[in-house]
Amino acid sequence: MSTVEEIKTAIESLTPPERAELERLLLREPGGQASMTVALPNQAERRQRILGDKVLPNYALLAREGTIG
Repeated sequence: MSTVEEIKTAIESLTPPERAELERLLLREPGGQASMTVALPNQAERRQRILGDKVLPNYALLAREGTIG
């Protein structure tokens, strides 16, 4: 099958149970799982590991206040 018309004709020739199975397969999520959760990195832990106890100034706020030029 290479054209849309051929695919439509093939789908129309299916029996109702075969159509239901096709619809179920097309609507299924990739990988067979309904939803995949991804563990996000702990940004606070990463910041602590890189910077330690340093507190960096918020330069955007300081510039708005006119403290820095």
